[in-house]
Order: sequence, then C-alpha cells, then structure tokens
Amino acid sequence: MKLKILLIFLFFSNLAFAYEFLPFDTNTRKAIERRYLDQPLIISFWSIDCPYCIDDLKKLGKALNKNTKVKLITVCVDGKESAKKAERILNLAHLPEHERYQYAEADEDKLRYSIDPTWYGELPRTYFYDADHQITPLSGKISNSFLDTWLKK
Repeated sequence: MKLKILLIFLFFSNLAFAYEFLPFDTNTRKAIERRYLDQPLIISFWSIDCPYCIDDLKKLGKALNKNTKVKLITVCVDGKESAKKAERILNLAHLPEHERYQYAEADEDKLRYSIDPTWYGELPRTYFYDADHQITPLSGKISNSFLDTWLKK
C-alpha cells in the first residue's frame, strides 16, 4: 500500500513540474554567456504562434542531436499562460536536453533591448556563438546551408 501511495505521489509531482521554465530577465543572457564561455552555444528565441520558429526548433533538434558539443538554450517569448503549449512544442521538436527559458519581465521592450539593442522583436531570432564566442545573430528562418557551415566551424 505504501508503495502504491508513493508511486501516485511521484506521478503527480512529475505532472506538477512538467511545464517549468526558467525565468528569462534582463540579466539572463549575460549569465548564460558567462556560464558557457568556452563552448559553442545557440540561443533560440521563439514563440508558440510562429510557424517558422517551430520549424527552426525541429531543424535545430535534428542537427544538435548529431552534434553534442554545441549547447542549446531556448527562450519562449510568450507569457506563463502559454507554458503548457510551449512545452508540447519543444517536446515535438525532439531537441536534445537543454535549458528552457520563458520571458519573465512585464516590459518586453526593455527586456528585448537588454538582450540586443539592434533586435526589434522579429522571430525567430537565433544567436550562434562559436567556441571563441564570436556571435552571429540571425533573424528569420535558419537555412540548412548556414547551419551546416556553422556547425563545421
């Protein structure tokens, strides 16, 4: 009986935490950059309402499952009320294990400016950091040729 209760508790506790995203605020990008300073990194900003974003996530999933040296960070720009749908989308993209963030600031313009003053909110927005942390920002869909070339660096 105790085992049954424990199993039920574990099952429901997993459901409770299934849609947890880390909060992304004005200091998060710099913290991520410091944490992964000596390795290639991709930070992908996306939305649940952006079909190109979802396509890019799937493309990244396919490429990064083969290339495990590159760290992936995804940032959903939608509010907490979209967490369940965002989680489903990420799971369908078959991404490797990675950190998942969601906007945590009320002032999205201020947050976006703190991320990149040259970014005006177009999605998808992806930042490619090579091993030396030279950054290549990309707005719009990621082309296969760009991704293949970048991964070979």
